[in-house]
Amino acid sequence: MQEVLINFDDPAEKRVLWDFLKTCKGRWRITACRYRRRRSDVQNRYYWGVVVRLFGDFLRDQGEQYTDEDAHEVLKAAFLRKSIVNQETGEIICETVGSTAKLTTGEFIEYLDKCVAWLADMFHIVVPDPNQYRIGTESDEPASHTV
Repeated sequence: MQEVLINFDDPAEKRVLWDFLKTCKGRWRITACRYRRRRSDVQNRYYWGVVVRLFGDFLRDQGEQYTDEDAHEVLKAAFLRKSIVNQETGEIICETVGSTAKLTTGEFIEYLDKCVAWLADMFHIVVPDPNQYRIGTESDEPASHTV
């Protein structure tokens, strides 16, 4: 499966797509969806390397064998929970938990803000500001670059 990003405002990019489509033979499944930015690699490293890791460390300090994946699942359940409601009765049929991978960059920032505030309020875990933290290095020292 191949994924291609095309700017339909650019005639040259549209031509490349059209030229490709003209060469296709047989049956194809083609899906198109509007582009939206997903979270950045830097956001992902901050989330997993700082936020989730600190919460995972806290959970492990409680004497259980929790993983960082467990910490991630708890954070998702706290902030990405969705209720499916019976429209006729108003009764909640079930609850699901969304995926952080499907969040846009802006939605992921909001999610991070909620996680950081909740960890501070509920567990007194102070999560360093992403602008002052070195992500993806051996050292956890403050850095001068921004995230």
